[in-house]
Amino acid sequence: MIKDFGLKDTVTAFMTVRRREVKEYNNTTYIALEFGDASGRIAGVWWEPDRFAIEELAEGDVVKVKGVVGEYRGKRQLRVDKMRPAKPDEYQLSDLLAHSRYSVRQLKDKVLAFTEKVENSYISSLLQSFWEDQPFFESYLKAAAGKLWHHAFVGGLAEHSINVTELCLDMCRHYSFLSRDLLTFGGLFHDMGKIGQYHISSFIDYADEGRLIGHISLADSLIAEHAAHISDFPPALLMKLRHLILSHHGQIEYASPVVPQIPEAFILYYADEIDSKMGAIERIHEKTGSGWSEYVKLLDRMLYFDEEGK
Repeated sequence: MIKDFGLKDTVTAFMTVRRREVKEYNNTTYIALEFGDASGRIAGVWWEPDRFAIEELAEGDVVKVKGVVGEYRGKRQLRVDKMRPAKPDEYQLSDLLAHSRYSVRQLKDKVLAFTEKVENSYISSLLQSFWEDQPFFESYLKAAAGKLWHHAFVGGLAEHSINVTELCLDMCRHYSFLSRDLLTFGGLFHDMGKIGQYHISSFIDYADEGRLIGHISLADSLIAEHAAHISDFPPALLMKLRHLILSHHGQIEYASPVVPQIPEAFILYYADEIDSKMGAIERIHEKTGSGWSEYVKLLDRMLYFDEEGK
């Protein structure tokens, strides 16, 4: 696995081609690459590519690669010696894509347990209308919550949504004026548009719908559509539910169509911020071990991880 590659190691591995770019240098053709598997990513370069690599190799292909691990600009880089398409029986998709620590059954049980405690009949019916849509529920349990930053793995959307819901409900114990039902709905569905935002094959990437419409708009449309099929759904309640989704990024400059303007929307925004940041920091910790991390651009800082228990 990529995480185990050490400098000067000669490795043979099955990986996904995440990025491929044919370049010219001193009148010769070479290929700049990025490989990935369930454990991480590594840059690659093939100085003497064969015809297959130049004419047929595509992003998303699973390949068998042999090469030597070197370093370029302070980061590991795999110098490719040989590469060919992998045969379907030579690898497991689970080796290429990271998965939630929870099974699909566990994720499903947690989601349904939250739903069962919703007291408002309209919110309960709206939730059930999604869970009774089997293709939707299967996609919800499989989807990723991100491409690279946080919960970027199979099952990441459900795991992140469960975490956010738990954080929201914890806040209800401290502030009695908050609606548990609104926050349960917001926690479970704030990111559900990511089902359409990302495409999962041999790696996670943006779908056209995700780039052109975005997960917030996708979720809002689905909620309005499902609510329209529930008899006498209160317009004021639907407005609040939609507001939770539309405002959960917190600020206009962070692609939120509106800012939080009801108490539950503030809680949802901060709970989402906490879990998304902690999910990303956990990933960085796993990569770094103890000591200082590399510079994290999205946080505008490096992170320090002490040895466990010290």
